[in-house]
Amino acid sequence: MKTQNKWQRIGIILIAIMIGVGVPEYLNSQNVTDINISNDTNSQESNLDAVKFIRTVDGDTIIVEDKTGEHKRVRMIGIDTPESVAKEEERNNKYGVMASDYTKELLSNAGTLYLEYDVDSDDQYDRILAYVWLEDVKDTFDEAAIKESMVNAIIVKNGYGIGRRYEPTVAHDDILQSLTKEAEASNAGLWQYQGFRNLWE
Repeated sequence: MKTQNKWQRIGIILIAIMIGVGVPEYLNSQNVTDINISNDTNSQESNLDAVKFIRTVDGDTIIVEDKTGEHKRVRMIGIDTPESVAKEEERNNKYGVMASDYTKELLSNAGTLYLEYDVDSDDQYDRILAYVWLEDVKDTFDEAAIKESMVNAIIVKNGYGIGRRYEPTVAHDDILQSLTKEAEASNAGLWQYQGFRNLWE
């Protein structure tokens, strides 16, 4: 009986030692894993391309400076605004000037802008095609962020342009079309003018 009790005590001691060594090691490994996950989350690189805003060309086109210092023309995709600087003078109209003035005002204090690309990143006119953001947002499909920070969407939401589908660059087409309908229904911005409405018929 004494021998049996002796081995039981030895067994309990061994189990206690194993638990004492194993549990802290396990917890330490978990902490390391948690730290690594946290670091990975914090070190995620932006999906957007930071550029310096230079000037507005018209309602839906701007000039930016890229990382190499080169000036690039950016056409905001998914939207259309009336013409104000077209080579064919007859295409230009007062609504185009008003849309251009709105974009100038919207970006008047912009220093850095952020570009999000779609399937095609440029067009036949050597313009960059992009969704232009005022902030470096993490989720570019968050509806609240789009309405608050995407320049393309803000222009449409406030009635100075319309959502227009340009295949295959249609990542944000649904919300831009929805914002167009809302702006039209509420006579926002240029929608209050019949002449502006006539442009899109």
